[in-house]
Order: sequence, then structure tokens, then C-alpha cells
Amino acid sequence: MLLSILCTFLFSNQAILLSIILVLIAYAKHKIYPIKKELLLFILISVGGAVVEILLVNSGSAWNYSSSQLFGIPFWIPFFWGVMSTTIVVLYDGLINRTSSKK
Repeated sequence: MLLSILCTFLFSNQAILLSIILVLIAYAKHKIYPIKKELLLFILISVGGAVVEILLVNSGSAWNYSSSQLFGIPFWIPFFWGVMSTTIVVLYDGLINRTSSKK
């Protein structure tokens, strides 16, 4: 998760490169800690997160991006949402397993 945030900070002006990096991070996370229906979750949250971002950005009252390539948002935003969603599920699973093993 921190790696995704750091890469986003460093490469946010290079949309294609950042998108590739985020997909590689998602793939590496999947190989290290796979979860059930990960691809489905990744796609649903990527699309859902991007749609919400598009709606908020285009409403004019939320925020805007200096480099928007896809309906007012950067091209890498859906990939970022996907990586964050699967990472949060992994963190949740880890916390649940850790607390249940202490009992």
C-alpha cells in the first residue's frame, strides 16, 4: 500500500508508466498474498472508484486534476483504486487472523 502511494507521488505526471507500475504492484501482491475473487474485486472497485471520481470532479465542487486524460481524471486512477481495494482486504484478513489466533 505504501509502495503504491509512493509511486503515485513520484510518477503522477507519467500516467502510462504509473499505470504499468500499479498493475505490476497488483500482480506482485496477488502472487504474495492471493485472495478469493481478487480479479473481480479489482475490476469492480477500479470501475466504481473511477466513476465516483469522475462524478465528483465533473460536478465542479470537489477537486480537479492538473493532468486529466479520462473524463477529468488521470488514466492511472482506476488502477490505484484496484490496488488499494485488494490491499485493504489483505490487511483486514491479516488483522482478523491475528486477533483470532490470540484467543
